[in-house]
Amino acid sequence: MLALDSKVTAEVLMGFDDPKIGTRIWSELLQRGQTNAVNLTWHWQRSWWKAFGRGQLLLIAAWRDDELVAIAPLFADSGMVFNICPEDHLDFVGDVSDAAVLDAILTTAQNCVHDFLGFRFYFVPERSETGSHLERAAGRLGLSILREASLASPWLNLKGRAEAAEECTRKTSLLRHERFFRRNGDLNVDHFRQAAEVAPCLDDFFDQHIARRAETLHPSLFVEERQREYYRELTREAAAQGWLRFTRVLWNGQAIAYHFGLSYQGRYLWGIPSFDIRLSRHSPGEVLLRQVLLQAIAEGATQFDFGPGDEAYKYRFASEATHLETWGLYPPSANGGGT
Repeated sequence: MLALDSKVTAEVLMGFDDPKIGTRIWSELLQRGQTNAVNLTWHWQRSWWKAFGRGQLLLIAAWRDDELVAIAPLFADSGMVFNICPEDHLDFVGDVSDAAVLDAILTTAQNCVHDFLGFRFYFVPERSETGSHLERAAGRLGLSILREASLASPWLNLKGRAEAAEECTRKTSLLRHERFFRRNGDLNVDHFRQAAEVAPCLDDFFDQHIARRAETLHPSLFVEERQREYYRELTREAAAQGWLRFTRVLWNGQAIAYHFGLSYQGRYLWGIPSFDIRLSRHSPGEVLLRQVLLQAIAEGATQFDFGPGDEAYKYRFASEATHLETWGLYPPSANGGGT
């Protein structure tokens, strides 16, 4: 355990099941922090580490006067320290506005890494004060700091804007494609939240996504069995917490599109869509998007987040965009590490 002054200490926990923390404590800290996102939850972070963890887990807790004030979910690999689960909004869990707290976390992590090369913190929202805190901490600790990347995450503001949001679902292109399917057969839409409902659909969803992405320069993540297992695990975890949102579009009894999404703290996340590539000329993906948007509005979501990436179609609907910043902190002799 590191003590930088008489009040603040930091230590590396034994893991996600360390008795010093737990889901309740983690959740309370998350609500006090700058960023409260679903992939920062204990359940999501633990699932990601279980599936993709490598190197050394550095789950660092910071205490002030015996009160737990922050957790840094990090890991070290090949001399670099990274944050866990670089898929969406990331940050520290809890309050790191106290310079002594952030310095204790960073110093503890650095001391754990032989031949330390630097830190890389992915996907910190620009609205978070963490970027500014890291800049000041770098100065205090003799590190250089770089804003290494910025990725847009477009979203549609639904709060108090139900009419404007519903107008998005009446765009001509969306309605035209949906009318084709309704004129030429039976179109049905299922919205599932229970793992038992979703599990039987997952293999077909995976295969559909693989077939769709095979036509692009970027193969589906589901060609890897590890990714399939990860999403099976997320299905169970997210459903148990009430976060899972899975949509299936059926046409004449056949699944022509799926969506694996989430809803957390009023933020409805457009996650991973798929559609039957054989019907691409009729745009079943747009039918899917319209139905998922309608569902988000119906359940009273405050925002519909299209997730990281600046694909053009997102801006047809988005009203705003959050930029997710990647920060690198390096000792003077280092030139940056790998991913």
